[in-house]
Amino acid sequence: MAVRLYAAFAALVAVVMLLHAADRRDLIRLPWRPAPEAGLQSAILHATSTLDLETGNQGVARADLHWGMQARDQPYLGAYQGGPARAALIAEVGAASWEGLDEAALAKLGYSANQYSAWGPDAPARKGAVFAVRTAEGNLAKVRIAEIGEDNQLRLEWLLYRRQETASEESEIAAAPPGPSLAWFALRDEALAAYQAQRFQEALDACGKAIEAAEKAGEEHRALALVTCGGLMSLHRRAARQMEDWLKQGVALSMKLEQRAIVAALGPREAMLKEHALRMLGVFYRDQNRPRLAAENFARAVDTVRAMPPPETAERRLALRSDLYDLGVALGQIGLRGTARQALGEARDYYLKTEPNHPTLSAIDAQLQRLDESAK
Repeated sequence: MAVRLYAAFAALVAVVMLLHAADRRDLIRLPWRPAPEAGLQSAILHATSTLDLETGNQGVARADLHWGMQARDQPYLGAYQGGPARAALIAEVGAASWEGLDEAALAKLGYSANQYSAWGPDAPARKGAVFAVRTAEGNLAKVRIAEIGEDNQLRLEWLLYRRQETASEESEIAAAPPGPSLAWFALRDEALAAYQAQRFQEALDACGKAIEAAEKAGEEHRALALVTCGGLMSLHRRAARQMEDWLKQGVALSMKLEQRAIVAALGPREAMLKEHALRMLGVFYRDQNRPRLAAENFARAVDTVRAMPPPETAERRLALRSDLYDLGVALGQIGLRGTARQALGEARDYYLKTEPNHPTLSAIDAQLQRLDESAK
C-alpha cells in the first residue's frame, strides 16, 4: 500500500512539474495565473538571434532586437542595426512601471542605437527589466524580460503600439536602400547565420564581403567587422591564416582610434572594442597553442580596460575577470608561475564579487593547484 501511495505521489509531483514548466514557457496557462494583457506577445530567443516585434519572427533581416553575445559568457540585448535604413532604436524606461507605460509615455523617451549588458546580477538587461523600442517601421513597443535561462535562452514579452502610416511613408521605407553604415551589417548577419548553421565556407565568404563593405562606413566600422569575423572561433583552425590576419588588422586599426570616435560611430555598445579586439586575438593564439602570444594579447586587453577613465562599470569588471583568467592560464603554460598566480588570484576576486557561484571559479582553483604542484 505504501509503495502505491509513494508511486502515486511521485507521479503527481512529476505532472505538477511538467505543468509548471509548460506554464513558464507559455505553452499553457494555469488557472491561477492572470490572463495576459490584451495584445501581449512573447517569444523565446536563443543566443545571437534577432526578433521582429511587428511579426514575432526570429532570425530575419528586418528585425528590431538582437540578443547577442559579445563573448561566450557575455550576452546583451540591443537594438538591431542590420536591417533597413530606418533601423530600430531602444531606450531604458527609468523608474516607470510596465503598467504606467502607454503610447504617450513611450513617445517621450530618448531612443538610441544602444545595447544593454546581461552580464551578472546587476546588469541592466535582467529578469523583470523593461525597455522601450522604436521599431524599424516607426512603431513604439514596451518590452519586458520575463526570464533568462541558464543556457542563455531569453524569454521576452512585449506590447506593440502601431501608428497609422500613409501609403507614401510605407513606400519610402520599403524603397530606402541601406546606407554604408548599415549595408555591411546585413552581410555580417548573413555570415553569422551561416556560421550558426555550420556552413563555414559560406560564413567565411560572407565575412570577406562584410569587411569589404564596412570600409565604406569608416575605420571604426571596419575595425568592428574585422574583430567580429575574426572572432568566429570555429574558423580558427579551419582558416587560421585568414583569422589571424583579420584579427591583427582589427587590433592595429582599433588601437589607433580615439575612444570617443569609436563611441560616436558605433554607439556605447562598442565602447570596449579595443579590449575585445585584443581578447579575440589572444583567444586565437590560445586555440592555436601559442601561449606566449596569447599571454601578450590578454595582458594588453587587461591594460586597455584598466586605462579606461572611471568609473569602473560592471561591463569592465566582467571583461577583466575573463581576460585575467585567460592571462593566468597562458602565463602558467609558459612557466611564469608567479605572475600567473597573481592574474588568477585577481580573476578569482572579480568572479567572487560579480558571480560567486560561477563555474569558472572551480577552474581557477584547479589552475592554482596545478601551479602549486609544479612549484614543488
